Amino acid sequence: MAVFAGAPAANANWESRIVGWYFEDESRRWTDQDYSQVHFITCSSSGPSVSTEIRLWRVVNNSPDIGYDRKVFSECFTWYDGDETSTGVWHNLPYSRADYVDDEYIGGYYFSIRGVDGYQADGPSLNVDRVVQDTTAADG
Repeated sequence: MAVFAGAPAANANWESRIVGWYFEDESRRWTDQDYSQVHFITCSSSGPSVSTEIRLWRVVNNSPDIGYDRKVFSECFTWYDGDETSTGVWHNLPYSRADYVDDEYIGGYYFSIRGVDGYQADGPSLNVDRVVQDTTAADG
């Protein structure tokens, strides 16, 4: 069962967690322009995982969504102090406003899981203690 804490929202910056995600599970949507960061803090899985891959997407209404660079997160799986972080950063993103209308997202950005430990379908599930999404470039 995939659980992503929080109700539908389109905030530019947010924090949540991931419990039991698999290949192709998707995050909530957000409004963005130019810059986006996604941080995974303290990752684990249902198997002996050492990495997960995510991809950023821009919602395109009435057409396939546009995918951006994939990022492999492995640092968050190391358990040195229990607060290990992996970060993906995307630059030069076009403006896209996320709205939730009639039980459907219109516009915005989201990320999806593209694999856990190199597995796609039928792979282990992913858990992340903290997911932080930030559109503030000054945070670097």
